[in-house]
Amino acid sequence: MSGNPQRIALVTGAGQGVGRGIALALAETGVTVAVNDRYLERAESVAGEIRALGGKALPAPFDITSMEDVQQGVEKIAREVGPVDILVNNVGGGVEVGGNLNCKFKDSDPEMWRKSISIDLLGSLTVLRVVLPGMSERGWGRVVQISSGAGSRGHPMGLAIYGAAKAGIEGALRHIAIEEAKSGVTLNAVALGLMSNNAGRDKVVGDKAVGTGTLAGVPIGRFVEPSEVGACVVWLTSEPGGAVTGQTVHVNGGTYHAR
Repeated sequence: MSGNPQRIALVTGAGQGVGRGIALALAETGVTVAVNDRYLERAESVAGEIRALGGKALPAPFDITSMEDVQQGVEKIAREVGPVDILVNNVGGGVEVGGNLNCKFKDSDPEMWRKSISIDLLGSLTVLRVVLPGMSERGWGRVVQISSGAGSRGHPMGLAIYGAAKAGIEGALRHIAIEEAKSGVTLNAVALGLMSNNAGRDKVVGDKAVGTGTLAGVPIGRFVEPSEVGACVVWLTSEPGGAVTGQTVHVNGGTYHAR
């Protein structure tokens, strides 16, 4: 392990999938990683995996949609290892959190809109609101929001509300990045395409398969790996990445630009 061992990173939703890949990649650079997940056992599992590889990590279970939970969780991280220098807002999802996959907007349930917005937009803002003042005061910080191509282009997949939430958080970050431009804090988004950890979740929308059936539309001919997202996050959160702020980086195998 090498890099910046004094830095403390909080990765939300890091108990599995992309979040786990990001946590492992950051830990490999010497960063101490607070592994967040709603479920303690998942947070403990990934934290244990990092420690077994020689890294530094601790479980940080809390609900990002609760300001009180987030404040208590971040305060506990600060007491145990130090204040958060790096925030990766990874929690979010489509159908899992009310993205209305397989359902056109005209047929959607407004209650499901609120669920998606509360996690994908308001949850991310809540965590950011808690950690940003400290970063700004200390004169250094890195924030990376995990977003989606659905935030910048349309899909026939029932993702209207999910896309709205992701577009919203990307828009907010662009403004906050300018507000914080001279403070030493950078804020960027990483918009994902088709991920390998979702490849087994094929769903049918009309006569189109969503999942492995869409692989033909990915120019590189394969799914993106969580470790590749982690590598992008590592650079954005590094010292050399400090000139990049207010941007959205698409990690999608060329899909966005090919259509």
